[in-house]
Amino acid sequence: MRTHVGIDVGGTFTDICVANADGAISVYKTPTTPDVATGVLDGLAIAAAAESLELSDFLAGVERFGHGSTVAVNALLQRKGVRTGLITTRGFADTLWIARMMAMTTGMPPERITHYRRRQRPDPLVDRALVAEVAERIDYRGDVVVPMSEHGARAAIQSLLDRNIEALAICTLWSFRNPTHERRLRDLAREMAPGLYVCASSDLVPVLKEYERTATTVINAYLGPVVHTYIGALREKLAAAGLPRDFFMLNSVGGVIPPDEASVKSVQLLGSGPSGGALASQTLARQLGEPNVLIADMGGTSFDAGLIVEGEFLIQTETSVGNINLLNPMIGIKSIGTGGGSIAMGADGMLKVGPESAGSVPGPACYGRGGTRPTVSDANLVLGYLDPDAFLGGRMRLDRAAAEAAIRTHVAEPLGMTLLDAAAGIRVVADQHMADLLRQTTLERGYDPRDFCLFAYGGAGPVHASAFGREAGVRAIVIPAGAPVFSAQGILAADMRLARQRSVLQRSAGNRADRAAGFDIPALATIFAELEAELRSAFAQYGVDGIETELRRSVAMRYARQVHEVPVPIIGTLNAASLVETFDRIYEHRYGSGTGSRAAVIEITNCQLQLIGKLPKFALRVGDRPGGLTVARTRRVYIGHWVEAAVYDWPSLPLGAEFTGPALVDAPGTTVWVGPGDRARVDELGNLRLEILA
Repeated sequence: MRTHVGIDVGGTFTDICVANADGAISVYKTPTTPDVATGVLDGLAIAAAAESLELSDFLAGVERFGHGSTVAVNALLQRKGVRTGLITTRGFADTLWIARMMAMTTGMPPERITHYRRRQRPDPLVDRALVAEVAERIDYRGDVVVPMSEHGARAAIQSLLDRNIEALAICTLWSFRNPTHERRLRDLAREMAPGLYVCASSDLVPVLKEYERTATTVINAYLGPVVHTYIGALREKLAAAGLPRDFFMLNSVGGVIPPDEASVKSVQLLGSGPSGGALASQTLARQLGEPNVLIADMGGTSFDAGLIVEGEFLIQTETSVGNINLLNPMIGIKSIGTGGGSIAMGADGMLKVGPESAGSVPGPACYGRGGTRPTVSDANLVLGYLDPDAFLGGRMRLDRAAAEAAIRTHVAEPLGMTLLDAAAGIRVVADQHMADLLRQTTLERGYDPRDFCLFAYGGAGPVHASAFGREAGVRAIVIPAGAPVFSAQGILAADMRLARQRSVLQRSAGNRADRAAGFDIPALATIFAELEAELRSAFAQYGVDGIETELRRSVAMRYARQVHEVPVPIIGTLNAASLVETFDRIYEHRYGSGTGSRAAVIEITNCQLQLIGKLPKFALRVGDRPGGLTVARTRRVYIGHWVEAAVYDWPSLPLGAEFTGPALVDAPGTTVWVGPGDRARVDELGNLRLEILA
């Protein structure tokens, strides 16, 4: 039996989505384990048992295996990378500390920037003692001004090896113009320490911006051995269990890459987890004819929000993770620490929810795994939203008494509240946090949330969607049929994507009659040809050549003296006038009508190329659901007062069925709350569409 498997490892649960030959999908969830590979095999064993197969027989039939993971971002946020050294040009050892005066405000919301005492410079990932300088210099044209001394280079590398570094980042000035010195340093380091993880900026991000390029290279080196070890262990265990082929890793821009590419360029995995759900949302949006979608993923640890505008993701070429600036393209998703496992506490007369999470171990108090602190999931159980006997399809029974005790001890008694009001307060605070992020995602980018359909998924998202959706101002919500494992389902829709970029600086002549005058189009064409050759060579190296491919070209453009660029796609022939026209349109769409200038000089700063390899996919389908709409049971839910809510079993709901809240829809892995007066309808694909009462 041919199957495709997508697995997404989150901080609390590991999600598995299996598509068989006829397009039917099966979904499974299992708690994430400290040894992630063990949790992955646990989930695969559950999937195999559901098919009445031994694990080895199940894996033997897997044609494609895709994997999304938070291993990279968790290691960065928790500062669990390796001891990393940095080699740079003499006189520039403090680049990470100066940080172009950006570090104290990077990633900070606007309302906090004006509060000086709230600013905090993130600790660099490299100790100052582990930065070595080399006498060399290349100028902005790529000419060698100061030749690099071989003896000095060896001495610098040895000084770091003597300090027991486990990884080495190399970033010298203007190396993207001429990488000769950097690559010689790289080769020397590998010669002197064959087992050392070495990363050169000219191999990773050969682009302008000294600080961001250095920070990105350092992060890649810091995370590289962690990702490499993780991939190696997973490879070994999957092969031993019977998987006959290698797997793919989901990257930050909604594509999959071979594990060898992920090991070398681990920074590409920083957005791996959220991008799966975004990719699945884009696929579903096209099926439903929804051009503008607000995506909301609530899992056990975090809440992620992003936008699809006119059918496309908003891609950020410059991002920040853990308050560190990066030159790493990512789908534009914002995250906060609000999830089902977010810990609540009452102190100093205030109720706080998150960002700390109970994770899967010990987990929420109701899990019965030793957790004693109350979480959002505990509140949902006490309020009646969750069925204690049906969690994870009945494979885990929730302990209501433990949840009540945790809320009473840590929230109700410290704040002088009743148990039910404390639980309701936890839910309200969590909903407000998520609604705030949805407003930031739309309003702060110039979009009206009323113009978007909200896609809510993740194990915890559907039970909160009507509340945070109403608060954010949306009127229509879609709960995907595969909501509990939607990110894993997105991996099944991913194509292989490798990307390369190169800095270039071209300026228009400032001629109002011919605004494109001055651009050197043949030079740009040469760069794109070289990048294409590099990407096709990588495809061949990874053994995936011979498949259908698509090239996507873009350039980064800006008005002269601006700091931030706008990505401009190249459609058809590379043409200067077309680039300027497209830049004007995209700029004013992003920043507002009339914000562009028809007199300013325009700059092209970067060439970016993606090579997309079309991987086989299944057309997912929903089986027939005969019969009428049937209320399976009822459940009391507290919404300030008790209401008796009808409960429906999602797998039994016929296509086209309609009903009105208050109601609950139970499914393996999640529960949907339909608020009083809200209308729900099962669409032709088995998704649940909610129309929110104004």
